[in-house]
Amino acid sequence: MLLVGVYAYSHFFGKHEPEDSTVQSAAIVPVFGPLKEVLPSLQDTIPKNNTRFKTHIVKPGDTFFGILLQYNISGDLCNKIYQSFSSLGFPKLHPGDSLVVSSCDKGVKDILFLSKKGHWFKACLDDSTITSEKKAVEMTTYIALVNGTLKTSLSEAMYRYGVSDIITGKFADIFAWDINFFLEPRKGDRFQIVFEQKYSEGRFHGYGEILAARYYSGTKVFTAYGRKTDSGVMQYFDENGKSLQKQFLKAPLRFSRISSGFTHKRKHPVLGIVRPHLGIDYAAPSGTPVLAAADGKITFAGRKGDYGNMVIVSHGGVYETYYGHLRSIGAKVKIGTHVTQGTIIGTVGATGLATGPHLDYRMKHHGAFVNPSSVQLPSQAKAEFSPEDAFYSTVMDERFRNSEGLHIVEINDTESTKVQVLTDKVILNPNGAFGDNESDS
Repeated sequence: MLLVGVYAYSHFFGKHEPEDSTVQSAAIVPVFGPLKEVLPSLQDTIPKNNTRFKTHIVKPGDTFFGILLQYNISGDLCNKIYQSFSSLGFPKLHPGDSLVVSSCDKGVKDILFLSKKGHWFKACLDDSTITSEKKAVEMTTYIALVNGTLKTSLSEAMYRYGVSDIITGKFADIFAWDINFFLEPRKGDRFQIVFEQKYSEGRFHGYGEILAARYYSGTKVFTAYGRKTDSGVMQYFDENGKSLQKQFLKAPLRFSRISSGFTHKRKHPVLGIVRPHLGIDYAAPSGTPVLAAADGKITFAGRKGDYGNMVIVSHGGVYETYYGHLRSIGAKVKIGTHVTQGTIIGTVGATGLATGPHLDYRMKHHGAFVNPSSVQLPSQAKAEFSPEDAFYSTVMDERFRNSEGLHIVEINDTESTKVQVLTDKVILNPNGAFGDNESDS
C-alpha cells in the first residue's frame, strides 16, 4: 500500500519527463481513492498552494491604473509598480494585451503583463521591494498562403477565408498603381497572398509582412515579390524586377518659380481672405505644357469652379493628382482614358479664380491632400529574382494552386533564441509590508 501511495503522489504531484507511449497504454489509468486514505502520512508533504489568480484582457479604453484599482491595489502602489515597469520601457496598452494579478492571504504577490508588442513584464512584490523584469517573448512566424476568388469584394473574400483587413489593406496598397480595388475588381477575379502570421507561446500576436502576391484579372496577371530595405521598409517588384511603386515627376511642368506653397493659412490674392491652400502654385508662361506626373487614369477633365479648367488623374487606389487653372485641356484627355507619365494633359493658363498664369498642382494620398514636395516617394531600384521568390512562386503555382482557402506553408524557428532579462528594484517601504493591499480574488 505504501508503494501505491508513493506512486500516486509522485505521478500526480511530482515533476516527471513526458514519455513516449501508445494511446492504449495512456488510456489505462489506475483508480485510487482519496490520497489521505491511501497514505495519510504523506498528506502533510503535499505543497499547499493558496495563490489566487485573476486575469484581465485589455479592452479599448482600459488604463493600467484602472485595471489594478479593480483588484483593490492602492493608488500609491499602482504608481510604484508603473514606475518600475516604465524604467524598463513599458509600452502603451493595446486591446488584447493581458494582465495577471496573483495574490495570497497576505495580499498581492506579483503582477504579470503580456504585451502584444512581444514582451512580458513581471513585478514581484516582497515585504519592502518591487522587483521588476522585462523579457522578450519568443516569436514563431507562420508563413501562410491564402487562395481566393472574388464574389463581391476583396474584403469580403478575405473575411470568408479568415484573414484580417490588415492584410487586405496591405495587398490593395501593393497593387494600387495598377488596380483600383474600389472600382475595378470583378466577380471571378482570383488572388494569392503569401504572408506572415506571428505567434508567441501558442497565442496569435498579429500579422507580419506580405512576402509575395498575385492578382488574376481576366487575362492579366499582376505579381509582387517583397524586399525589405535596410531601413526595414518593404518594397515590391514584379517578376522582371521592376518596382511596382511608380515614381512621380518632381514637377509636372517647366516653371519659373513657385508663387505659392502648400499651407493651411494663406491670404487669397483675389478674395483677400485667409484660407488653406492645399497645393503648390507653379508660375509659368501661359501655354506651357503640363505633364501627367505619373501613370494613371483620367477621372475628371473640364470646368471646376474656382479652379477653372482642371484635370484629375487617379494613380491606382492610393494617389490622385490635380491640375488647375489650365488654359486648355488636351484633345485626347477624356474621362476614363489612361495616361502615361510625361503625357501632355493641358497647358498653363489663368482660368477660374487666378491673378495670372500658373498651375495649381495638388496631390491626394488615401483621400487627403498632402504636400507634393514632401511626399516620400519610392525608389526605382531593380531587384534580382531570388531563391525566396522562386520558393513563393512554387507555392503559388504548384503546392496550393487549385486549393482555395488559408494554408500554412511553413513554420519558422523562433525569431530570437536569446532572451534578454532586465531587472529593476524599487525600494517602497523598508518598514512595512503589502498586507493592506489585498486582492478581491
